[in-house]
Amino acid sequence: MITIKLAGLLFLVSAMEPHNVTMEDFFRQECEAGNKSACSRQAALADNTQVQEHLEKRAVIFWDDVDTGLLMLDQKRPDLQAAYPLVMDDYINSQQKNSNELQNPDRLSQCAKHYHNHWINKKLWYPALENGQPDWPSIYVFIVDHYYGYCLRSSDSG
Repeated sequence: MITIKLAGLLFLVSAMEPHNVTMEDFFRQECEAGNKSACSRQAALADNTQVQEHLEKRAVIFWDDVDTGLLMLDQKRPDLQAAYPLVMDDYINSQQKNSNELQNPDRLSQCAKHYHNHWINKKLWYPALENGQPDWPSIYVFIVDHYYGYCLRSSDSG
């Protein structure tokens, strides 16, 4: 009798295997159930996803027109300080934002220097492909992230 109950319990547990639910699905379900907070979080998540997709596309397209050989310190190490203003100018223009964001050349120069020193001198590595060459699309994404995530915040608080 205990064996039958245990077998039945094991069957029920195995039939209710957990499944993955994406954040989009969760917020959509909650929004449909009337949760207004979930509706706004679903919309914000959709906006962020579009921004990330745009960034990833720009990261690949941008390097088609740039001679990355000129952005190298030596045979393997990229000059991230030189790449920084090129990337930020492209990103701001691609976002159709007010290009006044980059009007402060001192801030941009300091951000570029900080970014370069962080990756090349402090971490002693940089995003690279398997062959050791710089992964320029990843570098593009990291530069944009650094500018908005570190540089602007630190200059606003300072």
